This record gives sequence, structure tokens and C-alpha cells, in this order.
Amino acid sequence: MKGVLAAMHADNKMGWAQPVDIFLFNECTASAKTKIQTAINAAAPTGVTYAIGTYTSASGEDSASGAQAMFYRTDTLSEVTSGHADIFTGASRYGDRWLMQLKGYTSTLSKFYVYGMHLKASTGSANAALRDTGMQAIRANADALGVGVPCIYTGDFNFYSNAEAAYGSLIAAGNGQGIDPYGNGNWTGSTNAWKQTQAPMIVGYNGMVGGGLNDRFDFIVPSLGASDGHGISAMTSTMRVPGNDGAHYNTDINAGNNTYYSPDITRSNILADNLGMASDHIAQLLEFQVPAKMSAVLVSAPTRVIKSALASIEVKVQNVAPYYNSTGVEPLAFAVACTGSVTGTATGTGPLSPSSISKFVTLNTSVVGTATGNVNVTSSNEGVETPSIALPVSAQVVRSSNPTLDPVADVDSVTLLIDTQPDLGSVTVDAGVRNYLYDSNQAKLDIDSVSFTGTAASRLSLASGLGANLTTGTRTLRFAFNTAGLTPGSYSAIATVRTSDEDILGAASRNITVNFDIAVGSGVFGDVNNDGYVDSSDLGMVLLDFGPCFECITDLDGSGDVDSADAGLVLLSIN
Repeated sequence: MKGVLAAMHADNKMGWAQPVDIFLFNECTASAKTKIQTAINAAAPTGVTYAIGTYTSASGEDSASGAQAMFYRTDTLSEVTSGHADIFTGASRYGDRWLMQLKGYTSTLSKFYVYGMHLKASTGSANAALRDTGMQAIRANADALGVGVPCIYTGDFNFYSNAEAAYGSLIAAGNGQGIDPYGNGNWTGSTNAWKQTQAPMIVGYNGMVGGGLNDRFDFIVPSLGASDGHGISAMTSTMRVPGNDGAHYNTDINAGNNTYYSPDITRSNILADNLGMASDHIAQLLEFQVPAKMSAVLVSAPTRVIKSALASIEVKVQNVAPYYNSTGVEPLAFAVACTGSVTGTATGTGPLSPSSISKFVTLNTSVVGTATGNVNVTSSNEGVETPSIALPVSAQVVRSSNPTLDPVADVDSVTLLIDTQPDLGSVTVDAGVRNYLYDSNQAKLDIDSVSFTGTAASRLSLASGLGANLTTGTRTLRFAFNTAGLTPGSYSAIATVRTSDEDILGAASRNITVNFDIAVGSGVFGDVNNDGYVDSSDLGMVLLDFGPCFECITDLDGSGDVDSADAGLVLLSIN
């Protein structure tokens, strides 16, 4: 049996190989269930363990060969024990109903019911009638659960053909209508041998029932709610009888070569040998898809943005359902809608993690102030986990920064005077930059670079003053003028100061200018025209400037006035 169980975990004949999530046994006595659980766990892949679901052996069941036992993977499923029920199916037999919950899910339709039953055996109208009575009891129980509830009917039904009334009761219309993965056609005869489950040997091993493979007594049949392609749903094309290659009708399953895993004959023959000794029925496998599990996050949502900027918000959506094979998860259909200052809609299909899909919506930035809203991602998938995700957006919309070169006014250009002489080294002069009328609704100001043009451009440089995030206060630009080897005379230059908004969405650049008027004297006292001599030309310039003249080159005594004292100083210096 351990060999057969291990082969079921590894079975990739149809579908894919993965540890089985649920094992259902019939004819399991109270004394045998612990041994079976031990065998299941011994055959399980590393790290996978199985628990036994609620087990009941109602009055007389042991005398009818035993009750139903269900074992489930503890890492993928849990049992909701309040959902268990015993259902009398006749002939001292009870079917069991278990309510199972997918781990990692909380949605209502991530729960499903599993029914296990062993209906009355043997031919004859009386036995067939008992089977129908039992199936009708099971169907009444499932129908009462409501529309769309996923149910899985399993067990040894002992149906001899699709003409039996009990089979008709299984597939009859109603909330719990059974949907046979093989269709509702006949399953008898050699052409249907691949569907048959009893018995693997002509002569049963160690006292088990024999007769060879010629009956499909065992079934896994999902309800309509578990086979509609939505949420928990059977993947009917994966229905199989592990080890039954369809070529051993009415004979031993290990007679000659078995080709179930063709072309791997050795693997097939090992399984066939184990099947002949493990049981007088052969187990079946059926894969079910699980519901989608939605994740949605904001990848890029501005928290601070310039007014009127095009502010796009990226929403990343993905399906984070656990899976061994991507076809085992329902595709995630989703929609995006927005509220408040966020606008835009989108729809799409979320790929399985680690892949994702991005959708884009827009933040309204037309008004300065706080802009808020939600990006709402929803899915109407059946049983989807996290069907609605609200992603809040809050951003400060601000005015552009405004550089000024004046302490109190919006001034983009100023002129600085430099009055110097040759070979005095580096002469400095300062200009102050402010972020005009800054408040919390205005962008911070970055001073990025300075470039120079004009006749003195090569001798000017910025000693300090570049920097980011100017709010209130003054940033001092200190310019240096190199006087080494200068020829006396007049020079000019323009410093273009590049500024920009702080590094946020919508940031723009703007320039301010500092103009330089530069007078380089000869270094001879009284030589106001800088020709290297003190003569009548210099005296004439003094006389022309007579009167108040602040910082004039002709104000030789620095009194603030050009007067006779200055003229006298020129006369004394004539050479």
C-alpha cells in the first residue's frame, strides 16, 4: 500500500505530480484507521504530513466491513469539524460528510464538502434499490447546502452501469447535481477498461476479492458547484486510475507488461505489482483548481507633486494563490476604479506570482493643497481571497519654487559692481538667493549650477552656494574674481544661475542672472581713468563728478562726496 500511495504523489500521467491533498478510504474499521494513517505518512514526500478527519463508526458499520476515513494534508487544508455529518445510506452503512477549508483562504467558497460513502454491494434489484436510497440521502443532504456550494462525492458506489437508478440520482438536476468527469455514458466492457477499478487480480491476493478488472465501482464526482470552472473546480481531463493502462480487461493488472507510464515500462510494472497486493480496488485521482488570491499594491504613487504635473499612479496586481502547476489556479479577473482626487478605470487578468501586471490611473493635480483618494481593486471571482483591496493615496500638491535675488521682491536679475586692481588675488562678491514667498504649499528650491559669459567669464567662478531644498532664509552665492595679471580697464560678465524645483514629479528649471560691472584700476593713486598716469584728464573727471557720489572712483578720500579735497589729492599726485 505504501508503494501505491507514493506512486499517487508522483503520478503525472495527466495533470501534474504533487503530494495528494486528500485520501478517502472505504471499509476502514476503527482498529485499522491508525495503521492506515501511519502508512500514509510513511509514504508521504518529505515535509508533508496527514491528519485524519472526523471519524465515526456508527452502529453496525464494522460488521458491514467498516466506515469511511478521510485523511488530509495539514499544510494545505484544515477540517471545519462542525460541518461533519453522518448520513445513513442503508444496509448498516453511513456516508460521511466533511467540510474542508483551504489554508490561506477565508472566503466562503474556499470551503468545500467531501462526501465518502460505501453503498450496498452486489447485483439484484433489492441491492440496486438500496444503493439508490443511499444516493438519494446523500443528494438530499448536498442539495440542502444551497446553490453553488462545492461538493465532491467519493467512494465505492458499486454501480454496475449508468442505467442504475442510483447513478441517475447522482447526476439528477439540483443544487448538488453530480457531474461525472467521464460524462454520463456507459463505462462497461473492454473499450472502457481504462475507467475500471475492480479488481486488479483474477484471484485476489491474501483473501481479497478477485475477478479481474471489469467494473467501475469507484467514483470521484464533483457537484455542479465544484465543476463549473470557477473557484474550486474539478479539472475533469485529469481524471485517472493510476496503474490502469486500459489493456488489462478481465485479467491481472500485472499480466505481462503494464504500459500506464509508457514508455517507462519498469515504473509501470512496479506500480502494477503493488496494486495487485495493496487492495482489491484501484484508487483514482482527480485534480481540482483552487480559487484565485488577489494582491494589489501601489508601486509608484507621488506623495508630493508640482501643481498641474501629469501624475500617473502605478497599481501592481498579481494572483498569489499557491500552486504546483499554473493551470491549477483560476485566472484572476480584476477591475480598478478610483475615488476622490484619483481618476481612471482599468480591467485585466492578474498573472500568478512572481509575475504581475501593472495598471495606471491619474492623480488630479490641478489644485494646490492635499489631494486624497482611493484606488480600489476588486475581483468577482468565485471564492477569491481578498476580493476587494482599497489603496489610499494622499499627496501634497505644491506651487513651483520661485527664485529671487532680492530680500523682499521677486527679482530675477541684479547687477554687482567690482572695483579692484590687478594682482590682488581672488576678489569676492556675494549675491543672496531666496525662495520667494515660500510656504508649505510651495516647492523647495534647488540651486543647481552656474555658468558665465562675457569678457570676464574666464576669471569668474562660484566659490560656494550650490545646494538643494531651500525653503525660508537666504542662500549666499559667493563669486570669486581672479585679478592676477589683469590689465586695467572695464570688464563685464553675466552669471546664469540654474535653479529648479525639489526632486518631485513635475519639477521644472528656471534661471536667474547676476550681471557684473568690473572696474580694474592701475593701482596708481589719483589715476581715476586707469591709464597709468595722474594728469589733467584725471582732474577733469574729478571736476565732472563734483557733488555727492557714493563709492565713485573719483571720491579719492572716501567721504561720499567728490569735492575740492579730492581735486587737491589729484593735483598732489600729478606726475
